[in-house]
Amino acid sequence: MTHLEKQIRSAQRRLGIDRWLSCITRSITVGGVLFAVTVLVQRLFDLPIPLLVIGSGIAGTSVIASLIWAIVLRDDAVGAAAALDAAAGLKERLSTGHYCVGADDPFAKAVVADAEQLSLSISARQHIRFHVPKALAASVGSIILAALMFLITPGLLKSTEAKETADLEDSVRETKVAVKRKMEEIRDLIDTTPVLEDFKDDAKRLNTKSGGSLTRPDDIRHEAAKKIDSLADAVKKKRGDTKYGAMREMRKRLRTLKAPPSEKDSTQKLTKALQQGDFQKAKEEVKALQEQLATLKSDKDEEAVKKLSKQVDALAKQLEKIAADEKLAEKLAEKLAEAGIKKEDVNRVLESLKKKDLDQIKKTLEETGVSKETASKLAKQIKQNEQAGGMAKQLAKAMQQSSQAASSGKMSAEAAGLSEASDQLSKLEQLEQEMTQLESTMNTLNQAQESLSCKGSGKGKGKGRGMGGLGKGRGGLSQQEPTAVSFKTERGKVQTTKGAIIGQFLIDGEQVKGEVTTDFVELMGSAEREASDRISRDRIPRQYQKAVKSYFSNVQESFDKMKRQSKNRDDAPPAPNKPDTD
Repeated sequence: MTHLEKQIRSAQRRLGIDRWLSCITRSITVGGVLFAVTVLVQRLFDLPIPLLVIGSGIAGTSVIASLIWAIVLRDDAVGAAAALDAAAGLKERLSTGHYCVGADDPFAKAVVADAEQLSLSISARQHIRFHVPKALAASVGSIILAALMFLITPGLLKSTEAKETADLEDSVRETKVAVKRKMEEIRDLIDTTPVLEDFKDDAKRLNTKSGGSLTRPDDIRHEAAKKIDSLADAVKKKRGDTKYGAMREMRKRLRTLKAPPSEKDSTQKLTKALQQGDFQKAKEEVKALQEQLATLKSDKDEEAVKKLSKQVDALAKQLEKIAADEKLAEKLAEKLAEAGIKKEDVNRVLESLKKKDLDQIKKTLEETGVSKETASKLAKQIKQNEQAGGMAKQLAKAMQQSSQAASSGKMSAEAAGLSEASDQLSKLEQLEQEMTQLESTMNTLNQAQESLSCKGSGKGKGKGRGMGGLGKGRGGLSQQEPTAVSFKTERGKVQTTKGAIIGQFLIDGEQVKGEVTTDFVELMGSAEREASDRISRDRIPRQYQKAVKSYFSNVQESFDKMKRQSKNRDDAPPAPNKPDTD
């Protein structure tokens, strides 16, 4: 390629770029005007138009159209040579030389040589310059115009009916999201609450798409509230079980216990814990009594054992007294008399109460004209009182067993009695936790219903302005008056992990033989560490410390011996079959 041809091609490229700049500014002007019109229509009538997609499409189309336009209008080599001649003032010497390339005529060759000589002294970059497109101002103006269209208030020309429809759709969408979130919270609560195990099927019916076929926010909230209300009724029914009512009656009776005035009394803290209904603390106090008994095994401690036995026996007698509830019959007789029941019918009911025949009590009450609802309620209260008395009686029996065993010198039986009392307290603690979980669940469901019943601020025109203006203080102090207060039980949002076992359930089924070597090793290690800790703190008399240490050593040796024997039996080859001989 000659130098002349290089200069012509360079001029051709620069002319093409200059023309493309002019084409793209014109394309942007047209595209900007189209996008401005689209934005104007969308803002005036608040139409669901995807402006981002349309804007991107217009921009891409403008670029492609400008490229095609520039290619169609591009200059050929002859035009580029003529443009270079005109720009450099060469009077068509380069274009003529380009035209005569390849000719055999001597004159043509001389023209080509002259053009080639001139091309060495000029540069296309120097003479063919880029120009500012004439449509640049128009393209910038169209872009600014499109941006200004976004300042128009949406729906300015939209009809009132269309606005209401759009607001309703937004409200429906927001309501569905709120209902879905609330339903998910309730399902998570049921899945993580042990006492609500029976309601998992009900939780599955809380469809996350509640109100999917409904078109009004109030209807969606009402439908969700109905489902929550149905679940709340089921939880309320479970909360009304007689065992929980008996638990509440049990705590009411325990408040009548009288704690020993002396702090030296070993049962003072235990009695106070029972008074307050703190069964966990009561268990700890029972364990403290067991530890105290473990240190009273010598003949010198016989007097201390008898003293502790009397204190436990005094607590057992108080528990027996509240278990009997001698005033139950009087209370029932008063309620029946207030209901206008005859004296002979009251006596019949009290006679059935002595026999603990609840069905007969209910039947007698219905025969005397009492409504079925009132009769069922009274029968249920009687059953709750009976169960509460049974709980207190079992606890008193365990305490009494411990007291009698201590007075007779049977320390193992005394420890067994305290262990039985600890088990009873564990059951009571478990019932109390179940009651708390049911109460917190009811509060959560009630709050969910209240939140769904609130319509919120919405997007209405009216806005409240309060009542009156700002007040002016007059100084002084306000009078203090007692006001009513209320409490509610809520479940804290905390991360739960495995903890100590406070209650167990018995399940009917086949008993399968297995090994518990891991649990046994852990139990032995824990007991040994606890014993060593007590020895180091001098909580075990010195004369018994050696025996305690040797006890764990002997148990560990016996356990290792059993493991070796079991392993040898498993590794031993099977015995060969012996032939029968006559």
